Amino acid sequence: MPECTGFRLAARMVPMRRLRIESTVLHYLGIVLVAFSGLQAAPLVVSAIYDETVRFPVRIYAIPALLALAVGATLLASFRPRRLTSGGAMAIGALGWFVLSLVGAIPFWLALDVTYLDAFFEATSGFTTTGATVLEGLSLLPKSLLLWRALTQWIGGLGIFTLFLFVIRSSGLRHSLMGAEAHKGATERFSPGVFTSLRILWAIYFGLTLLCFLALRLFGLSLFDAATHAMTTLSTGGFSSYDESIGYFALHGYRHAVWIEYTVLLFMFLGGTSFLVHWHLLRRRARLVWRNSELRLWLAVLLLATVVIVAVDWNRTGSVGIHGHIRASLFQVVSIATTTGFSTTSLTGGGLSSLTLQIFLVLMLFGGCIGSTAGGLKIARGMLLGKALGRHIRRISRTPHEVVPLTLNGKRLDPVEIDRTVAIAISWIGAVGIVWMVASALSGLSGWESLSAALSAVGNIGPTYVDPREFVQLGVGVKVTYILAMIAGRLEILPFLLIFSRRVWR
Repeated sequence: MPECTGFRLAARMVPMRRLRIESTVLHYLGIVLVAFSGLQAAPLVVSAIYDETVRFPVRIYAIPALLALAVGATLLASFRPRRLTSGGAMAIGALGWFVLSLVGAIPFWLALDVTYLDAFFEATSGFTTTGATVLEGLSLLPKSLLLWRALTQWIGGLGIFTLFLFVIRSSGLRHSLMGAEAHKGATERFSPGVFTSLRILWAIYFGLTLLCFLALRLFGLSLFDAATHAMTTLSTGGFSSYDESIGYFALHGYRHAVWIEYTVLLFMFLGGTSFLVHWHLLRRRARLVWRNSELRLWLAVLLLATVVIVAVDWNRTGSVGIHGHIRASLFQVVSIATTTGFSTTSLTGGGLSSLTLQIFLVLMLFGGCIGSTAGGLKIARGMLLGKALGRHIRRISRTPHEVVPLTLNGKRLDPVEIDRTVAIAISWIGAVGIVWMVASALSGLSGWESLSAALSAVGNIGPTYVDPREFVQLGVGVKVTYILAMIAGRLEILPFLLIFSRRVWR
């Protein structure tokens, strides 16, 4: 009898624990939704300025705002928060991206003649800063909707929760949720306090965006184009207001089109560079910047890739000139490496050698620096994996008891960080493989095309070797796969996997 009673009590306790975790997750999702509802005010203002309220009425933005506010307030009132575990924080992180993408899709769905799935795809691509689009005729879209596209990327650039954490008072919760977005949490802090680190991070981000905006205005872009392109450049998202992307300005005879390209190129690079490097520069710590081995390797990769592409595609100088060819090659290398996805030339229009396309795939794989807005596996993790391989080879050639430490930037790495990097790398490459096979099976894409699309989705890059018109026509199964891949890639896989683990909900 006592054993039977104990078993019954244990059986009752498990659902109660799950209820507490679910209650906590839903409570904090409510906070996120309430804060998110206020973001709809920006496109409403632009809609009024450009007199779009007749063709595109206020309800397009009011409905998702009121829905987010109502659902968020209901969750806040209905569920009480408990102590948040790291697994619960990651669950909030993963579910938050889904929920906000679902709500953020509503303006596209109401304003345009698209299915809700396509609207969901567009919103997810925006928040994850992927930049892949299923919309055509971008220049014909309402300004308010183009602003909303750009705003989704600017918010997603530093991670959704790095913005919403300002409305949360608990420092412990801030720490947990900031760590849930692995691409932002896996770097040194600017200060011991989480809130101070967030404030510095957003100050640098806003400051660079403002500088980009002013430079683009100086070189002839309209107020609206400068604002939207500044937001999608620093976020390394790549949404443009034009189907031709940055190439639009040269095609339409902008006087300073070359300087516009160089401005975008510079700020894409700054967005793909660790914000800790920017902080050290602001604090005049030039020595710490130079000692950053990830930055040095990344610069070397960008330079080497550009030199090789310029050499193997030298025949293109006949049509665009030497300077035009070098500029276009450098622009495309930086755009792909930072996972921004802007373009001045088409990747599918021919003229690029097979070696160039293969180099782009490698750049898609690694992406930018840890602690930046870029996607991909990250340069530092590639370095760490290479060092781990080298250490293993050295161990084989030395005595069994000799200690071979693993260091990065002069610091000895914690074995936990090494294990975490290996886990992310394995899951990341596994995700690319799964998306590649699923897309190949569910579509008529070739292996080459589906591989580029898989790297693009998981790496949050945008450009693929699939013709844009064919990409828009992809089936439901492929688009759903890419949506999941974009969210998983932005969370760096592990938090995404944790929402399917029963241990997290216990």
